[in-house]
Order: sequence, then structure tokens, then C-alpha cells
Amino acid sequence: MTSTLINRSLPLEALATTEADYLHLGETSARTELWDGGVLACPRDTPRHQMILSALANALKANRTDLNVIAGVPVHLGPERIAVPDLIIAGTIDPDQPLVDARSVRLICEITSPTSATVDWSLKMHAYAQAGIPCYLVAEPERGLLHSYMLSAQGYVEQSVMQLVRVTGLNL
Repeated sequence: MTSTLINRSLPLEALATTEADYLHLGETSARTELWDGGVLACPRDTPRHQMILSALANALKANRTDLNVIAGVPVHLGPERIAVPDLIIAGTIDPDQPLVDARSVRLICEITSPTSATVDWSLKMHAYAQAGIPCYLVAEPERGLLHSYMLSAQGYVEQSVMQLVRVTGLNL
């Protein structure tokens, strides 16, 4: 059995199981994440997803020069955990390193889709809290909502629910 995870077929046993193996994969044809030694392939983004992502990035940047707003960059959450969130806001980072350390991330944002919602609301929410990322945004295009969570001692606590159109200006 083989996988077309990257631009060539690989035996399934050749898929990354460690951070070193994951980093050795390099560019792949799918967005991949490392979760506790297993590779998770994420679905491709739709044009709607990209439009929301761009609008959120612009709204979050809002003339701030002291923060880095970056889409689709791998974030090292801990041993054997590398996520590729839709969007991050980070302080000082090394732009030449392949991973952003979670300690530099101030906010992480995921845009749900029918195929990613369960992972975004459970696995990722828990892992981002465990990594100490102070703020988590979840955009739900299907419902037109943007949820804002702040980290507490018990995990993320919802702070607000906003209309996505009010934040992005997009009425999709």
C-alpha cells in the first residue's frame, strides 16, 4: 500500500512518526501535521476559506508592526506535536526556522470546515491550551460566527462570539 502524501508515492511505513522524520518530509502536496507520532493530512482550503483567512489576517494586523501575522506555518506545540494552524499571531520569531515555537505564539486561529470542525474544536483546542497559547479564535463560516477564547487555569474559556461578517467585512 502506498500514499500520495507528497508528490511521489511512498510506502505507508515511510510516513513520518518522529519530529525528525516529519521535518525530513519537506514540502508535501497536502498540509500535514504531526500528532503524537502520527501524521494527520489536512484537507485543502477552498476559495471561501482563503478569503476568510485573508480578511481575518488583515483585521488582526490592523497597523500593528510589533506582531507577526502568519498563515499556514508549522507550530511546535511540544514533543511529537506540530500543528499547522490557519493563522497565528506571534511575537519575535526566526523567519528562517521551519517551525515557530508555541511560546512565541500569542493567538492561534482555525477556520472550521465540515471535515475539520471536530479536530478544531477538540484535539487542537486542547493541544493549543496545553501548549500555553493565550488566545484561540475559531471561525465557523457555516454559521457565520467567530468565537474568541482566552486561556485560564482550566483551559480555554469563551470570551465572545461575534458575527464573522462584522470582523471580516465578507458576507459569504
